[in-house]
Amino acid sequence: MLRRYQHEPGEQETSIPSGPGGDVMRELPAQLRRDDLLFVLVPAGEKGPKYSGWNLVENGCRYDDSRLLEHLESGGNIGCYPAPGSDLILLDIDDAEEFSRHGGDALVEGTLKYSAWEDLKKYRAVVTCSDIPSFWRGHKASMGCLELYFPADKTKAGGQCIAPPSIHPNGRAYSILDDREPIMALSWDDIRSLCERIKPSHLEQKIPSSGIFREPQNRPYRALLKVRYNLMMEMPINPRISGNEVRGGSPFHDSSTGNNVAVNPQKSVFYCFRHQRGYDAAGVDAIRRGLIECGDPYDEEVFKRHVELLEKEYPEVRLREQAEYRKQMKKKRGLRSG
Repeated sequence: MLRRYQHEPGEQETSIPSGPGGDVMRELPAQLRRDDLLFVLVPAGEKGPKYSGWNLVENGCRYDDSRLLEHLESGGNIGCYPAPGSDLILLDIDDAEEFSRHGGDALVEGTLKYSAWEDLKKYRAVVTCSDIPSFWRGHKASMGCLELYFPADKTKAGGQCIAPPSIHPNGRAYSILDDREPIMALSWDDIRSLCERIKPSHLEQKIPSSGIFREPQNRPYRALLKVRYNLMMEMPINPRISGNEVRGGSPFHDSSTGNNVAVNPQKSVFYCFRHQRGYDAAGVDAIRRGLIECGDPYDEEVFKRHVELLEKEYPEVRLREQAEYRKQMKKKRGLRSG
């Protein structure tokens, strides 16, 4: 059962020390003074920042940043998110009872937790995970009773989580439940299994809605290659259907999860989550033929070499096009003379 740790008489409490005159110092708990956490400034009594660009890594504050310390001293609240390269994940549990029904409280037992609710109906937990899929960096995931805040990517965070010693709008301060607890390590399988119980398939990586192709300038010509040479999309290893996508392992390199590739046949998109790069049928054919490796760009130079190779391998395509062209020209001349 989740509860706050009650210090024994005479036992020193380390999370929120007292200042001159007995006032509680608005000081960041020692457990959160980490180089792989960045902080944002939140107005007093609020739960989120109000200034633009707060989610940009370049605007984040370290725990010893004078801006952060002055903001706390003036009574402001703060939020935090894991920095780029961090292994931290912040769990925002919005319904402790439902979270417990899915086995969540057992999973985070023994790790750092904090709350602003006396009955602990809502709380936050902090864990580390050394095998976070790269897809989730720079994002957050929401699923009913739980939100997960993943490390920022190189430029921005996907969200922020309110942090001690902030004051909740209910008037209570966020404080650590048990300052003896460290930040515990979990595996991605542990986290994914919990999320599957809460909301099945929610943590499954998805093909991005934009930025799939990083070399858009030659896409119209690549689309013509697909039609001209009947280029086929490569399917994953051990494929399974997931909505509009086919999931499985990469046919071009190893896969520790057996789930690092998604193909959308309708849109003719092959997406590799390991390299965070998408290919159309022409790009997939270039990988298949060894012109590039999965993860490499399909640029103008590759396109030219690809065309040369295809024309050499399929000379009948050009001959057929030339014959069709002569036929059309003859037909036009006949119409004019008539």
